[in-house]
Amino acid sequence: LPRKPSRYYSQEIVFGEDFQEKLGKSKYFVVGSGGIGCEMLKNFAMMGIGCGDDGHVYVADMDTIKKSNLNRQFLFRSWDIGKMKSTVAAEAVQAMNPNMHVRAYVDEVLSETEHIFDDHFFEQLDAVVNALDNVITRQYIDRRCVYHQKPLVDSGTLGTKASVQVIVPFLTESYSSTTDPPDPSVPMCTLRNFPNLIEHTIEWARDSFVSLFTMPPQQAKEFLRSPKEFAERTAKNHSEYDKTEIIENVKRILGEKRPKIFTDCIEW
Repeated sequence: LPRKPSRYYSQEIVFGEDFQEKLGKSKYFVVGSGGIGCEMLKNFAMMGIGCGDDGHVYVADMDTIKKSNLNRQFLFRSWDIGKMKSTVAAEAVQAMNPNMHVRAYVDEVLSETEHIFDDHFFEQLDAVVNALDNVITRQYIDRRCVYHQKPLVDSGTLGTKASVQVIVPFLTESYSSTTDPPDPSVPMCTLRNFPNLIEHTIEWARDSFVSLFTMPPQQAKEFLRSPKEFAERTAKNHSEYDKTEIIENVKRILGEKRPKIFTDCIEW
């Protein structure tokens, strides 16, 4: 049994004090602080990773917090909208565990930022955690981990589906050893915040057109057909944020923008 009680007492009973001390001394690099990144950082704080004298957790994300993030990225609050994700996430986990040594970076991890995330930075790490939404950055991180012989944990989500892959040097294949079929979809956070390909701008324009001219009339039509069924379906299948947006669309189409003369009908 552990020699004395601590906040990690339940872990120490199972794994031992030496293991807990090793967690505290670990240095982890979390790439991305969105849905997965927030959960990983929270778990690290609760487990005591990077909370020892020599331990550290680094988190990097170049994105800012949006209102649409709040329903699934639980380290953020409404007053954090517009702030950098990595900075707010680091502050949140430090509030959970004041002993956690965490440093936030607001830079993207790519070849262009190797003056920040250089060889010395990677050599000091015990492991890297991917919490990303694109394959290109995943492959870049994988190359750096292979070169420096660092363990890599890669995770991803797509709707209700999720995946995790643990890469251990000299024991498992690397992330880039196998590839998935090309994904035609583009993450919305990339479209809205960092469109860097012509395909991104086309997809953004298409999404904006649907949001402005397709979805609101369809929602109003469904409401007129059966208000009760529409309300039940909306309440069951959508988040609070989406429900508010749908209600506002119906209110605007059937209220503020309701046609009054023939030219209004053409515009509607």
